[in-house]
Amino acid sequence: MEPTQIAFMFPVAEQPNVRLGDTVPIDAFFPEEEANTLAEIESFNKHLFRPNTYLHKWWARRSGTTFRHILKQLVPDPSRRDYYSPGGLEGVTILDPMMGGGTTLHEAIRLGANIIGYDIDPIPVLQARASLSNIPLSEKVSAFRSFKSELARRISKYYQTSCPACGGTAEIQFTLYGQRKMGPQGEVVVVDSFTLREEPDDTQKSLVDLYPSLEISSNGSSRSIIDRADAHKQGINGKSSDILSVPFAQRYVPLAIVGYCNIHKSFFKKVDSADNDYIQAAARWVTKNAEFSPSDFEIPQGPKSRDLTNRDIRYFSELFFPRQLAYIAQSQEVLQSVPREHVLWLALLLSTSLEFNSALCGYKGAAKRRPGAIRHVFSHHAYSFPYTALENNPVFSRNTSGTLNNLFENRIVSAGEWAREPVERRFVNGTWTETSVPEEVDIGREVSSADEFIGKKRMFLVAQNDSSRMSLPSESVDFVVTDPPYFDNVQYSDLSHFFRCWLKTFLPGEANWQYVAHDSAVAENSENEEKFGSVIGRIWKECNRVLKRPHGRLIFTYHHWKPGAWAQLTIALQQAGFSLVNAFVVHSENPISVHIINLRSLKHDTILVLKPRNGNELVRWHKPEPIVDFDSYSFCQACGRMTGWILENNLSESEIEREWSTFMKG
Repeated sequence: MEPTQIAFMFPVAEQPNVRLGDTVPIDAFFPEEEANTLAEIESFNKHLFRPNTYLHKWWARRSGTTFRHILKQLVPDPSRRDYYSPGGLEGVTILDPMMGGGTTLHEAIRLGANIIGYDIDPIPVLQARASLSNIPLSEKVSAFRSFKSELARRISKYYQTSCPACGGTAEIQFTLYGQRKMGPQGEVVVVDSFTLREEPDDTQKSLVDLYPSLEISSNGSSRSIIDRADAHKQGINGKSSDILSVPFAQRYVPLAIVGYCNIHKSFFKKVDSADNDYIQAAARWVTKNAEFSPSDFEIPQGPKSRDLTNRDIRYFSELFFPRQLAYIAQSQEVLQSVPREHVLWLALLLSTSLEFNSALCGYKGAAKRRPGAIRHVFSHHAYSFPYTALENNPVFSRNTSGTLNNLFENRIVSAGEWAREPVERRFVNGTWTETSVPEEVDIGREVSSADEFIGKKRMFLVAQNDSSRMSLPSESVDFVVTDPPYFDNVQYSDLSHFFRCWLKTFLPGEANWQYVAHDSAVAENSENEEKFGSVIGRIWKECNRVLKRPHGRLIFTYHHWKPGAWAQLTIALQQAGFSLVNAFVVHSENPISVHIINLRSLKHDTILVLKPRNGNELVRWHKPEPIVDFDSYSFCQACGRMTGWILENNLSESEIEREWSTFMKG
């Protein structure tokens, strides 16, 4: 069925008479309780609340509901300030100098604002351009069908097998691999678990059903198959038992296939010689036809990439099985014949599909409630190395996890329908319900200069740019609303290399692919904490320059439990000439997220509202007591107050560092 098409017109009426005075509503008020209620449920499934912002993988996206609440407190007309009221920022210019996942841009354009988004990394910029542009959904459906049909014609032959029930040709859904390891008695094959599937009637499909002797023979040799628990008992664990003499993908052995027969439906089967022949055929095709220059895929030095290089993985291309490399190479070739207006979003869809189509993918589909589910590459915000690797079939005809069909339906179709008729959640009579917001769309028109904003609304200007040097006139932006980098740990730029090397082959002329990732505002280690403060300080200084007076505000969300992070942030704000107007606290993190569960982690963000210092600020902040007990909400609240007190007292850098250290250590 074709998606519903909704007409979308770009108004060109005169710019509304926006009345902005010395103060703005958020100076005095933010609806913390309402914002927390929505953010708490959104944090469990953010992609369901804001599907149009999730075309491509990005890290640490903040809740869209939180940023809608923030932006609503900037609306001049009190009658349009309610969360569920449409628009309200027509004629206002919003800047996000560190746009990342694009949350600010998407929320602001829905409210009618004109938006400017910058990021030093090309991926956020490309994603924003693709997801905000107004291409009819029916045209995308047609383009995808043509692309997928041609791609499947080229590579589906490598993803076929035989049905164990009837012997007929069947499709592979995915293939499970075991990791080769060196044990005390020689080489073994290790899997996470022998369980392949738990059925609703509590019966199980097991790898033992396919390999009763738990041995696999190939090339005249035989290896035992053991599970992770047994491997640990034998001391087979970590890098010390890895087979490092071959490329990473060759450190795995295909064991089991999950396939689909039109007659007998889904099945599990042992990998046989014919199945191995298809893998080898793909490998030969890649060797002969794929032009993957090693220099384009060399893994750089970085805090997260080090997990790869420490295992003697030198190139990103090593992280893919032969059929996956054939998929990438053929996709690149087919992309050349796609109409230009569809190349960007299709290339991003292909790139994000690699997170579900790599030798680093794991298998979590054994459980009853997760049949066929894939553990994607960055499920733990880092590189992980499964014992059971899952090789997906990206062109599988059915709509299953990680396939192009599935990603297109979720990231393009569902997202596109939502963009044309956004919905919000509302708690009514004890039940969460969905309600559309009339007159709003999450779509804009791209321009090349902010001069084109005049008399318009929902215009967007996005660019790959170092925001410490913005080519914007002074006092040209009403509000800066952003979410800066985390300071350390979540290394966005470094993790992005996994995608960036392939996007460069898909979109060679669309970005500066040679930019220096280490220029981003991240402290890679404890020895260079000042780097974060130095880089972000230059950005804050530029924000001060471009903000209009007197109503201009810098508003951002932040949390961190290290005193060094807050010290560097505060030093940067002081040097850039900002004072704190107010601070609020809002829920930000899903407490059961795999990268923070059972850890001493913060579940809230501090919302900081700042304005350029003018020398007439009133003293309003009192120094809070040192933190003794760890409570996420109270901690973030106290950090906001501490920031205000420090900025009022014009302390030296060493004094700021000492104050934060004393404050957090109690």
